[in-house]
Amino acid sequence: MDADSPNNQTSVINELARERNREAADRTLLAWIRTSLAMISLGFAIERLGQAALAMDGRLAGVSPLKSRVFGSALIVLGIAATLVGMWEHRHMLAAIKNADYRYADRPAVARWMGMGIVCVGLAALAVILLY
Repeated sequence: MDADSPNNQTSVINELARERNREAADRTLLAWIRTSLAMISLGFAIERLGQAALAMDGRLAGVSPLKSRVFGSALIVLGIAATLVGMWEHRHMLAAIKNADYRYADRPAVARWMGMGIVCVGLAALAVILLY
């Protein structure tokens, strides 16, 4: 068979497309990890702020150890969940790419749901700050 035959060209094109999709899946996983680390770091910082407020003789206005612990923990849990979701999504994408008849398939909007979780935590934090 000739190296320039249509079947060989199609095979090379398909393999290059698979490689691009694999690299895109890896970049997406890294984005999930960066987002997770940011959420976990922010949650830890919020919790530490509450501990610092407790250690001070005078209280910081609107800051309490319980509030900071709850919202810091919520962000840490969301960060851990984002890492797990990113790893799950990456594993499923790699399994789909390995199939010989790989075709694009619509996936659940996982990032949208994680964003909604962050919005809920933010709204709850705003409500607590404004009401208490």
